[in-house]
Amino acid sequence: MPPILELQRDKSFRIKLMLVCLSVALSVATIYVVVSYRLAADLGLKTELDSLHRQAMFLHGEILLSKNDSQQHLSELVSLVYFSNHFSVAQLYIKVSNSDMKWSMNHNIDEEKIDYLISKLPVYPIITSHMADIPNGVTEVDDVTLLWQVIQDDRYQITIVKTSQSLDDTLKFVMQRLIITSVIVFWLAAWLALTLSSWMNKRVQNKNDALARLATHDALTGLPNRLYLTNLMQSIDLCPTSIDKKSDYHNMPAPKQGSLFVIDLDKFKEVNDTFGHAAGDSLLIDVAQKLQNALNNTQTLVRLGGDEFIVWAPEMDITDAKDLAQRLIEVCNEPVMINKLSINTGASIGISHYPSHTNNAESLITLADVAMYEAKQKRSGWSLFSERNTQRGHQRLRLRADLENALTDNQIKLHYQPKVSLADGQIIGVEGLARWYHPTDGLLSPYHFIDLIEQSGRVQEFGRYIILNAIEQLSQWQKQGIYTPIAINLSPYNLLDPELLDYTFTLLEKYAINSGYLEIELIESSTSINIDYISCRLSDFKQAGIKLAIDDFGTGMSSLSYISNLNVNHIKIDRSFIIDIEQDVKKQAVAALAISLAKTFDSKAIAEGVENKAQADLLIEMGCLYGQGYYFAKPMPVEEIEPLLLNNVFLPIS
Repeated sequence: MPPILELQRDKSFRIKLMLVCLSVALSVATIYVVVSYRLAADLGLKTELDSLHRQAMFLHGEILLSKNDSQQHLSELVSLVYFSNHFSVAQLYIKVSNSDMKWSMNHNIDEEKIDYLISKLPVYPIITSHMADIPNGVTEVDDVTLLWQVIQDDRYQITIVKTSQSLDDTLKFVMQRLIITSVIVFWLAAWLALTLSSWMNKRVQNKNDALARLATHDALTGLPNRLYLTNLMQSIDLCPTSIDKKSDYHNMPAPKQGSLFVIDLDKFKEVNDTFGHAAGDSLLIDVAQKLQNALNNTQTLVRLGGDEFIVWAPEMDITDAKDLAQRLIEVCNEPVMINKLSINTGASIGISHYPSHTNNAESLITLADVAMYEAKQKRSGWSLFSERNTQRGHQRLRLRADLENALTDNQIKLHYQPKVSLADGQIIGVEGLARWYHPTDGLLSPYHFIDLIEQSGRVQEFGRYIILNAIEQLSQWQKQGIYTPIAINLSPYNLLDPELLDYTFTLLEKYAINSGYLEIELIESSTSINIDYISCRLSDFKQAGIKLAIDDFGTGMSSLSYISNLNVNHIKIDRSFIIDIEQDVKKQAVAALAISLAKTFDSKAIAEGVENKAQADLLIEMGCLYGQGYYFAKPMPVEEIEPLLLNNVFLPIS
């Protein structure tokens, strides 16, 4: 599990989230109490000031109406207003004055507070009109809230000061209610916070699960990916690197042994390039499902990417691994319908075993990968890792790195093997076969590098490279008076190059070479996947005058009916049917069929791999007129074949 995902799974994340929500709830409740309290206080002060104002106006009016400003009358009025049976104030100060009289009364208020308050009151001018100026307000003196009212006209100035008794009582009452309300609000907020925390945690958990699956599973097939396999094999102690103890796989017991399979689909690239990526994706999904169905619950199928899969089978020995590999090969050989065509992909599988081969997970994959390439080169279906595989694997890595220089430095050259008339040994053409003149490894056959070129994605570049070499050689030969056709091998991948025909024609015109001297050979098993497309592309070449041939005829797995669609000049019988043909009547039957088909479709049959005179004589008797093989000559560099062509030598040389 990636560290970021595991961190989010930790309980502390949920606790922190809940605490944040509770903090928000407490803040909301606190704000509510403070705002409500202040609002109640403001409303209470306003109410008391209004009451004080009405009392002052009543007192003022009574004085004016009675026209009696004696101290006794004033005391009676004050008692009537402020000290009746129904109402009494705790603290009160009243001062009534005019030009002739000053009267005041203090009821339980500190004189110093009165003096301080009076000193702070604004000085109002004498108003001569009948309208009274009645300012009032609130003043805090030594933590005591004093309410004051001043009434002044042209006859009297009345000052009233009292403490805020009802305000305190009201605020106490409000505070009690606010405390109860705040508890309810906090409880509701806490409940909401917990609910929100639970909901958010569930959302985060779902996101984590989705991210975890996205990180450890292939989006196309839904199979586990390499990260999943790495976690799995690390947690069962096949890999010595440090692991996360919180992994879901950590508690799985380590197997005593196990087998790992690397599976590579043989024809996926061709299907992908020919039919498009959507068809390739459909093929991968179908094959993945079939492979999954062939495994049991203890075995894990992983998609590495592209057309490569891995199977990890714990507690499986080498004998059982071979049986499983054969079953997987059969599964991959089952036809798959793509665009209403039955496609046979096939696969190459490499097997490595733990712990006999290695006890390291990455090495186990590497060794199985090396064995897989061995199986692909031998076309054996599957291969078990051996030390020889390791040596070849190291060589493959080195050659892959050197491939760039091989093309840019023209290290890959053509060797030429004659094609002859079986009747008299006259050379009728040559086949150009690629050889790599490696600086350190010496001369290498296509067995060592063709697969590397295909896997590197440089198939089309290599095809153009071979065409250029062949046409340049034709030009050099014709300057010497040699007019011998050259046949070159092209992969169907080369035909996916839309500019290949124009490129070829440009070179033929540049070197003034007749197109009839260039021949293209294609392998039957590769051409059989998309006959319509291959036929269309080859028809363009044939209409341009370039000759066509099917190489290794008889090795394909498809119907022979495609020959009529391809309309080729030559059909080359694979050497596997020529070896021991003198004694094997079945091989004779296959060869006879190929010769008969060639005549039917107005093509010439050429037998490959002729190694002795008896085979040549039998082929002549069967109606095959042309052959190629070590009996006549092996592939040779240009400097060796040129004398044979210049002297018109008949083969074999006695």
